Amino acid sequence: MTAFLLATPYAPMASWGDITVGERRTSWDRPSRSAVLGLVAAALGIDRQDQDGHDALDAGYGVAVRVDAPGQVMVDYHTAQTLPQAEVKRVRPRTRRDLIRHGERHHKLETILSWREVRVDAAYTLALWARERARWPLKALADALRAPAFPLYAGRKAHTLGWPLLPEVVEAPSLAAALASRAPLAGDACFDRLRAPGGAASVSCDYDSTIDPGLDGGRLEIRRDTSPHRTRWHFAERRVMTGRMPDPVSTQDEQR
Repeated sequence: MTAFLLATPYAPMASWGDITVGERRTSWDRPSRSAVLGLVAAALGIDRQDQDGHDALDAGYGVAVRVDAPGQVMVDYHTAQTLPQAEVKRVRPRTRRDLIRHGERHHKLETILSWREVRVDAAYTLALWARERARWPLKALADALRAPAFPLYAGRKAHTLGWPLLPEVVEAPSLAAALASRAPLAGDACFDRLRAPGGAASVSCDYDSTIDPGLDGGRLEIRRDTSPHRTRWHFAERRVMTGRMPDPVSTQDEQR
Protein backbone atom coordinates (compact mmCIF):
# COMPACT_ATOMS: atom_id res chain seq x y z
CA MET A 1 0.00 0.00 0.00
CA THR A 2 1.19 3.51 -0.86
CA ALA A 3 0.09 6.80 0.67
CA PHE A 4 -1.17 9.42 -1.79
CA LEU A 5 -2.15 13.04 -1.21
CA LEU A 6 -5.26 13.91 -3.26
CA ALA A 7 -6.55 17.40 -4.08
CA THR A 8 -9.07 18.80 -6.58
CA PRO A 9 -8.21 22.16 -8.19
CA TYR A 10 -10.97 23.90 -10.15
CA ALA A 11 -10.83 27.45 -11.51
CA PRO A 12 -13.20 29.41 -13.76
CA MET A 13 -10.12 30.27 -15.84
CA ALA A 14 -6.76 28.49 -15.83
CA SER A 15 -3.59 28.49 -17.89
CA TRP A 16 -0.95 25.74 -17.83
CA GLY A 17 2.02 26.98 -19.84
CA ASP A 18 3.22 24.93 -22.77
CA ILE A 19 6.47 25.41 -24.69
CA THR A 20 5.97 28.84 -26.23
CA VAL A 21 7.90 30.81 -28.82
CA GLY A 22 6.67 34.11 -30.20
CA GLU A 23 3.40 35.91 -29.70
CA ARG A 24 1.04 32.96 -29.14
CA ARG A 25 1.04 31.60 -25.57
CA THR A 26 -0.54 28.18 -25.59
CA SER A 27 -1.75 26.16 -22.60
CA TRP A 28 -1.48 22.44 -21.96
CA ASP A 29 -4.77 20.69 -21.18
CA ARG A 30 -3.68 19.87 -17.60
CA PRO A 31 -1.44 21.31 -14.87
CA SER A 32 2.28 20.75 -15.47
CA ARG A 33 4.54 19.25 -12.80
CA SER A 34 6.05 22.69 -12.18
CA ALA A 35 2.54 24.15 -11.72
CA VAL A 36 1.53 21.48 -9.19
CA LEU A 37 4.72 21.80 -7.16
CA GLY A 38 4.45 25.59 -7.39
CA LEU A 39 0.97 25.34 -5.89
CA VAL A 40 2.34 23.24 -3.02
CA ALA A 41 5.29 25.61 -2.56
CA ALA A 42 2.94 28.59 -2.27
CA ALA A 43 0.85 26.73 0.30
CA LEU A 44 3.98 25.96 2.35
CA GLY A 45 5.19 29.57 2.15
CA ILE A 46 8.23 28.82 -0.05
CA ASP A 47 8.93 31.95 -2.07
CA ARG A 48 10.48 32.03 -5.54
CA GLN A 49 13.96 32.86 -4.20
CA ASP A 50 14.09 29.77 -1.95
CA GLN A 51 15.76 27.43 -4.44
CA ASP A 52 16.56 24.90 -1.70
CA GLY A 53 12.87 24.59 -0.84
CA HIS A 54 11.89 24.11 -4.50
CA ASP A 55 14.66 21.54 -4.95
CA ALA A 56 13.33 19.62 -1.93
CA LEU A 57 9.84 19.50 -3.44
CA ASP A 58 11.15 18.44 -6.84
CA ALA A 59 13.29 15.63 -5.42
CA GLY A 60 10.87 14.49 -2.74
CA TYR A 61 7.52 13.93 -4.46
CA GLY A 62 5.95 12.29 -7.48
CA VAL A 63 3.01 13.98 -9.20
CA ALA A 64 -0.01 12.74 -11.14
CA VAL A 65 -2.94 14.62 -12.69
CA ARG A 66 -6.34 13.21 -13.63
CA VAL A 67 -8.36 15.33 -16.07
CA ASP A 68 -11.90 15.48 -14.69
CA ALA A 69 -13.05 18.25 -17.03
CA PRO A 70 -10.77 19.50 -19.83
CA GLY A 71 -12.59 22.82 -20.11
CA GLN A 72 -12.95 24.94 -23.23
CA VAL A 73 -10.13 26.92 -24.83
CA MET A 74 -10.54 30.70 -24.86
CA VAL A 75 -7.98 33.01 -26.49
CA ASP A 76 -7.20 36.20 -24.57
CA TYR A 77 -5.66 39.06 -26.60
CA HIS A 78 -3.03 41.11 -24.75
CA THR A 79 -1.02 44.24 -25.41
CA ALA A 80 1.80 45.32 -23.13
CA GLN A 81 4.46 48.01 -23.06
CA THR A 82 8.06 46.95 -22.63
CA LEU A 83 11.64 47.74 -23.61
CA PRO A 84 13.50 46.20 -26.55
CA GLN A 85 15.28 43.04 -25.43
CA ALA A 86 18.71 44.56 -26.02
CA GLU A 87 17.80 47.44 -23.70
CA VAL A 88 16.45 45.06 -21.04
CA LYS A 89 19.73 43.12 -21.06
CA ARG A 90 21.71 46.36 -20.80
CA VAL A 91 19.67 48.04 -18.06
CA ARG A 92 18.50 44.90 -16.16
CA PRO A 93 15.51 46.56 -14.42
CA ARG A 94 14.64 45.00 -11.05
CA THR A 95 10.88 45.46 -11.41
CA ARG A 96 8.36 46.20 -14.15
CA ARG A 97 7.92 49.65 -12.60
CA ASP A 98 11.64 50.34 -13.14
CA LEU A 99 11.36 49.04 -16.71
CA ILE A 100 8.45 51.37 -17.57
CA ARG A 101 10.08 54.38 -15.90
CA HIS A 102 13.31 53.84 -17.83
CA GLY A 103 11.40 53.47 -21.09
CA GLU A 104 9.41 56.65 -20.51
CA ARG A 105 12.50 58.61 -19.54
CA HIS A 106 14.46 57.57 -22.63
CA HIS A 107 11.49 57.23 -25.02
CA LYS A 108 12.26 53.59 -25.73
CA LEU A 109 8.98 51.90 -24.88
CA GLU A 110 7.49 49.57 -27.46
CA THR A 111 4.24 47.59 -27.57
CA ILE A 112 4.18 43.83 -27.82
CA LEU A 113 1.15 41.73 -28.75
CA SER A 114 0.26 38.25 -27.53
CA TRP A 115 -2.57 35.76 -27.81
CA ARG A 116 -2.86 33.68 -24.63
CA GLU A 117 -4.88 30.49 -24.33
CA VAL A 118 -7.05 30.06 -21.24
CA ARG A 119 -8.88 26.93 -20.09
CA VAL A 120 -12.41 27.82 -19.00
CA ASP A 121 -14.18 25.61 -16.40
CA ALA A 122 -11.44 22.97 -16.24
CA ALA A 123 -11.09 20.69 -13.20
CA TYR A 124 -8.55 18.09 -12.14
CA THR A 125 -7.63 15.67 -9.39
CA LEU A 126 -4.02 15.81 -8.24
CA ALA A 127 -2.13 12.97 -6.57
CA LEU A 128 1.26 13.28 -4.87
CA TRP A 129 3.35 10.56 -3.26
CA ALA A 130 6.49 10.85 -1.15
CA ARG A 131 9.88 9.58 -2.25
CA GLU A 132 12.81 8.64 -0.03
CA ARG A 133 14.13 12.20 0.21
CA ALA A 134 10.76 13.80 1.04
CA ARG A 135 11.27 16.68 3.48
CA TRP A 136 7.63 17.07 4.55
CA PRO A 137 5.14 14.30 5.34
CA LEU A 138 2.10 14.22 3.06
CA LYS A 139 -0.10 15.25 5.98
CA ALA A 140 1.92 18.48 6.32
CA LEU A 141 1.35 19.21 2.63
CA ALA A 142 -2.38 18.56 3.06
CA ASP A 143 -2.54 20.90 6.06
CA ALA A 144 -0.75 23.61 4.09
CA LEU A 145 -3.15 23.27 1.14
CA ARG A 146 -6.08 23.75 3.55
CA ALA A 147 -4.57 26.96 4.97
CA PRO A 148 -2.00 28.22 2.43
CA ALA A 149 0.65 30.75 3.35
CA PHE A 150 0.41 32.49 -0.05
CA PRO A 151 -2.63 32.87 -2.34
CA LEU A 152 -3.12 29.93 -4.70
CA TYR A 153 -4.01 30.36 -8.34
CA ALA A 154 -4.35 28.28 -11.50
CA GLY A 155 -1.29 29.15 -13.52
CA ARG A 156 -1.55 32.94 -13.42
CA LYS A 157 -2.26 35.40 -10.62
CA ALA A 158 -5.48 36.51 -12.33
CA HIS A 159 -6.81 32.92 -12.24
CA THR A 160 -7.88 32.27 -8.67
CA LEU A 161 -9.24 28.93 -7.55
CA GLY A 162 -13.02 28.66 -7.50
CA TRP A 163 -13.43 25.60 -5.29
CA PRO A 164 -11.70 24.26 -2.14
CA LEU A 165 -8.84 21.86 -2.89
CA LEU A 166 -10.21 19.40 -0.30
CA PRO A 167 -6.83 17.72 0.32
CA GLU A 168 -6.73 14.29 1.95
CA VAL A 169 -4.20 11.48 2.36
CA VAL A 170 -5.34 8.00 1.34
CA GLU A 171 -3.63 4.62 1.09
CA ALA A 172 -4.10 2.45 -1.97
CA PRO A 173 -2.30 -0.37 -3.83
CA SER A 174 -1.95 1.74 -6.99
CA LEU A 175 -2.24 5.29 -8.26
CA ALA A 176 -5.41 4.42 -10.18
CA ALA A 177 -7.01 2.95 -7.05
CA ALA A 178 -6.16 6.09 -5.07
CA LEU A 179 -7.65 8.34 -7.76
CA ALA A 180 -10.75 6.13 -7.96
CA SER A 181 -11.44 6.92 -4.30
CA ARG A 182 -11.95 10.60 -5.20
CA ALA A 183 -15.09 11.27 -7.25
CA PRO A 184 -14.47 13.67 -10.15
CA LEU A 185 -15.13 17.32 -9.35
CA ALA A 186 -15.54 16.50 -5.67
CA GLY A 187 -18.77 14.65 -6.49
CA ASP A 188 -20.80 17.86 -6.44
CA ALA A 189 -23.90 17.96 -8.67
CA CYS A 190 -23.31 21.60 -9.65
CA PHE A 191 -20.26 20.46 -11.66
CA ASP A 192 -22.06 17.80 -13.69
CA ARG A 193 -22.10 20.03 -16.78
CA LEU A 194 -18.30 20.33 -16.71
CA ARG A 195 -17.44 16.66 -16.81
CA ALA A 196 -15.77 15.16 -19.85
CA PRO A 197 -18.36 13.46 -22.06
CA GLY A 198 -18.04 9.66 -21.94
CA GLY A 199 -14.91 7.53 -21.74
CA ALA A 200 -12.42 7.00 -18.94
CA ALA A 201 -10.55 9.98 -17.52
CA SER A 202 -7.01 10.63 -18.77
CA VAL A 203 -4.18 10.48 -16.21
CA SER A 204 -0.57 11.67 -16.51
CA CYS A 205 2.00 10.77 -13.87
CA ASP A 206 5.74 10.82 -13.27
CA TYR A 207 7.41 7.68 -14.56
CA ASP A 208 8.27 6.13 -11.18
CA SER A 209 9.15 2.49 -10.59
CA THR A 210 8.37 2.78 -6.87
CA ILE A 211 4.59 2.90 -7.44
CA ASP A 212 2.10 0.90 -9.48
CA PRO A 213 0.27 3.31 -11.81
CA GLY A 214 -2.54 0.81 -12.50
CA LEU A 215 -3.56 2.69 -15.67
CA ASP A 216 -4.99 1.28 -18.88
CA GLY A 217 -3.21 1.86 -22.18
CA GLY A 218 -0.21 3.52 -20.61
CA ARG A 219 2.34 5.15 -22.90
CA LEU A 220 5.60 6.97 -22.22
CA GLU A 221 5.92 10.65 -23.14
CA ILE A 222 8.58 13.32 -22.71
CA ARG A 223 7.45 16.63 -21.22
CA ARG A 224 9.50 19.77 -20.61
CA ASP A 225 7.62 20.90 -17.52
CA THR A 226 9.84 20.34 -14.50
CA SER A 227 11.58 23.42 -13.13
CA PRO A 228 15.21 23.02 -12.00
CA HIS A 229 15.56 26.76 -11.36
CA ARG A 230 12.54 28.86 -10.38
CA THR A 231 14.11 32.32 -10.45
CA ARG A 232 15.52 31.86 -13.96
CA TRP A 233 12.35 30.23 -15.36
CA HIS A 234 14.36 27.27 -16.64
CA PHE A 235 12.53 24.03 -17.47
CA ALA A 236 13.84 20.50 -17.99
CA GLU A 237 12.50 17.31 -19.51
CA ARG A 238 10.93 14.43 -17.59
CA ARG A 239 9.43 11.07 -18.47
CA VAL A 240 5.65 10.93 -18.12
CA MET A 241 3.34 7.91 -18.10
CA THR A 242 -0.03 8.79 -19.64
CA GLY A 243 -3.00 6.42 -19.63
CA ARG A 244 -6.65 6.17 -18.69
CA MET A 245 -8.50 5.23 -15.54
CA PRO A 246 -9.36 1.50 -15.58
CA ASP A 247 -12.85 0.09 -15.54
CA PRO A 248 -14.42 0.68 -12.08
CA VAL A 249 -15.11 -3.04 -11.66
CA SER A 250 -11.46 -4.01 -12.08
CA THR A 251 -10.39 -1.23 -9.70
CA GLN A 252 -12.78 -2.50 -7.01
CA ASP A 253 -11.40 -6.01 -7.41
CA GLU A 254 -7.87 -4.63 -6.99
CA GLN A 255 -8.82 -2.85 -3.76
CA ARG A 256 -10.27 -6.08 -2.34
